Amino acid sequence: MILEDNIQTVQEDDFKSDLYVQAMLGKNNDKIDIRQVTLQVSKVAEISESEQHKLFEILNKFKFIIIQYEDSLHPQENFLALSKFFGLVKRHHRSDNNGIVAVENLYKSLDTKTSRSATNRMHPMHTDGSADIDPPKIVALQCEIPSQNGGFSQIVYGEEIYEYLIKNYPEELQNLFTNPVTIKNLGNKTDTRAIFIEKQGRILITFKADSLVSIEIPDKIKNAFQIIKNYVNDPNNQFIFKLKANQILILDNTSVLHGRTSFPDNEVRKLNRLWFDGISEYAHHLQFGFVPKSKLLNP
Repeated sequence: MILEDNIQTVQEDDFKSDLYVQAMLGKNNDKIDIRQVTLQVSKVAEISESEQHKLFEILNKFKFIIIQYEDSLHPQENFLALSKFFGLVKRHHRSDNNGIVAVENLYKSLDTKTSRSATNRMHPMHTDGSADIDPPKIVALQCEIPSQNGGFSQIVYGEEIYEYLIKNYPEELQNLFTNPVTIKNLGNKTDTRAIFIEKQGRILITFKADSLVSIEIPDKIKNAFQIIKNYVNDPNNQFIFKLKANQILILDNTSVLHGRTSFPDNEVRKLNRLWFDGISEYAHHLQFGFVPKSKLLNP
């Protein structure tokens, strides 16, 4: 399924689906039960030792986790408490004093070059901070108000992209390690890096394909870039679900891409986002990137 300009049209019927418990869109939803990746706690700041163990176990295995916490008058306190486990908060040009970025519809046209996270539009699959010299290792999204219709979260595994390429386009994959892409974002940050990087036997992925940012792609990997773009925007390759209020989605930003389907312009949807550098007293519990099942001869 080829999606022109990465814009997926979501029909009205899609908005009417209410799949809070277990989304059934895409073949990858058959592989993961949403309950497998959900950890229920009372307060994030008061996570027990056994809950900490479970948090890292789920995150390392699935590369993302959903934390369900009890309703609170101060939800951002639960959110900021994650710094204990995932390190310093990395700032964004739209961050508040705590480093939190509001992900909500500001009712601005895309013609004004508004970030997609500030609209109700579909957000193409990506890793965060792709234009930063040092992208965040961990991305966290806290849901305060879910949209009633649409607004589904989407996840694609970097490992599955890698395995798809090595099976079908091995030469193309090889070039992705040695031909970096240059991305300049709306905050005028620019960085140049390869889509796949190998570090100590683990593979890390960085990817963004969005018409709202400037992307310079070397001729040698233009075909491979388009192959990845088509792959990640095919719902059959995505794990699709909807966050509830009082849930936090935590992602290994070096292992998975994430995105969001559109939702009606007249609906309120409010999430908070934090970026973490992954450096904390718990860093030794974290396993960033993935170990490929199949290996290139010379990555």
